[in-house]
Amino acid sequence: MGGAWTARTTEVQNTSEERGAKLMIRNGVWNDYQVQGDIQVAEPNGEAGLIFRSSGEEEGVDAYHGYFVGLRSADSSIEFGRADFGWLPLLHKSLPPGTDLNGWFHLRILAVGCEFGISVTLPDKRSISSVVKDPNCLASGRFGLRSHLTSATWKNLNVSRATSEDLKQFEADASPPSDSATLNLSDPLSNSNLERYKSSILIEAKKRQSRGGVQPIGTFLFSPGRHPDITVQGVVISTPPLADIQDDSGALSIPNVDSSTSLKLGDVVEAHGTVVSERYASRLEDAKIRVLWSDMPIPPLAVAASQLTSGTYRGRSIEVEGTLISSSSHTGNYELLMKDGELTFLAIGSSDFRFNPLNLETGSRLRLRGLATSASRFTKDIYPFTIITDRVEVVSAPPWWSPMHVMWMTIFFVALLLGTQMILHRVQQWHMRSLLKEREHLAFEMHDTLAQSFTGIAYLLQAANLEKRGASQMRAHISNALEMVHRSHREASRTIAALRPQYRDAAAILSALKESAERLSDGATLQIITTLSGRTSRVPFPVTDALFRVGQEAISNAIQHSGCTQLTMELGLSQRHAQLKIRDNGRGFSPQVIQEGLGITGMRNRADKIKAQFALVSVPGEGTTIMITAKLPLVGGLMLACRAILNPSPEE
Repeated sequence: MGGAWTARTTEVQNTSEERGAKLMIRNGVWNDYQVQGDIQVAEPNGEAGLIFRSSGEEEGVDAYHGYFVGLRSADSSIEFGRADFGWLPLLHKSLPPGTDLNGWFHLRILAVGCEFGISVTLPDKRSISSVVKDPNCLASGRFGLRSHLTSATWKNLNVSRATSEDLKQFEADASPPSDSATLNLSDPLSNSNLERYKSSILIEAKKRQSRGGVQPIGTFLFSPGRHPDITVQGVVISTPPLADIQDDSGALSIPNVDSSTSLKLGDVVEAHGTVVSERYASRLEDAKIRVLWSDMPIPPLAVAASQLTSGTYRGRSIEVEGTLISSSSHTGNYELLMKDGELTFLAIGSSDFRFNPLNLETGSRLRLRGLATSASRFTKDIYPFTIITDRVEVVSAPPWWSPMHVMWMTIFFVALLLGTQMILHRVQQWHMRSLLKEREHLAFEMHDTLAQSFTGIAYLLQAANLEKRGASQMRAHISNALEMVHRSHREASRTIAALRPQYRDAAAILSALKESAERLSDGATLQIITTLSGRTSRVPFPVTDALFRVGQEAISNAIQHSGCTQLTMELGLSQRHAQLKIRDNGRGFSPQVIQEGLGITGMRNRADKIKAQFALVSVPGEGTTIMITAKLPLVGGLMLACRAILNPSPEE
């Protein structure tokens, strides 16, 4: 905020003699911490030091809320105080006589709560320290550097946490012991310091005396031609490669400035040479420049880009806004292509640590401060004018509806449309596969119910047809066949009802399977053994249905093909598993030799549908065992348990 700051690997320097120039860190609002560093003050009537616990900074003298400790070369003293857009001194101490004010001083400020330890180490290694209390202190803030009416250099800067133990150690290490200062503690000026203070003011006043033979710059604007042996005085508003000076009447440029002449923004200079006046512009050739004193840069005049095309404000310190089209960075400088309305122009400047043009977003609204020129070497004979900038500020971020964003939005909607079409296509495929699976499911259902029933009915009718024991035995077979027809009808009804989502008591599977076995055996000698282990559990219908259908198919195969006399059915239930095992003592078979039929394939498919494990073990002459183990979801089991508690079945 003000000043001409440069930063190198080991040093930070301000080469401007502005009043109250500040360099603040962007982040870091801390409470108790200490700041220390080495400082060298260049001018005999200036002040420079450290700012801490600061906030609300603006450009201007004491334009912040915070504390400052600094070295004053004007009266050879150290000063500590508080700024609240005004100055409140808290400590003012004179340096020992004979102190070398051109050397390096080490400043240290330690803040813990509302107590502040201040120390300064002189170039000859002597030190002065004090402890100051501010009852209504500022509790937190950032830190920075500040100079006033002088250029200065800082090095070995360090910021670290501070505690009450550090403050106690500070007082113990002070040599001589530190003062316990109260508010506004001040040493009277010694005679030598008073003379130094008065002489610095007289030196400054002598610098600013008016000089004879100086002509206003604006005198030559309306007098085209060459005007030799002219002396002008003005404030530097732009530094090389395009040096410009300005006074109250106008501005002119000074090409080919001697490299040995160091110019800073705000310097008041006297220049002697030949004035070449052209339309809306003047330049000073063969110039001899002498810096009179340093001052604050001239405040810029805010203008619109369209006003600069007329040439009225060219060469003057101006401020203009525009929209960034593109930016590029070169060695030591940068170029910004700007646009305001239909007008396109160029802005160039020198790179420093405060500004990186590559961080700017295309489309941002920028405020440029500097001067406008129409010189061909800057405009490249393409643009109507070029701004030589000394400051760039971002006014607003680019609007959202930029060409890039519109392109990405278009790509997004196209991708969304394609993705939606792909999803719809996949849904249609999934629907078709579901229909095919449902048809396959119905085929297995019909095989497990109606087909088996028809087989049993045909078996009974064939037995009646071949019956030779008499009419009563024939009627018994026919009666059993009629009973099976009724049962088949009920089974078909249950199959249709099974297509509706519901839950079934898993323990009832055994009784249903036993009934099915008794029905299929038709009074033949068959011992049926059922075993239930584990607690009775309600499980989802797909699991119970699969267990029942697999068991039904296993029983049908055992009775029709194995010639068994004993059939064992075991159902094991747990919180996470349901297992059904069907075992017969029939003739068995070799799975490697006999090809699986539709029944076994159907059992495997039913097991796969519920992600259950299916096992078939058969040994010729020893019988066959079929086992299906299904996993039960934990959440589903909890939900079913809650349902069972809230809505108990009549059987329970």
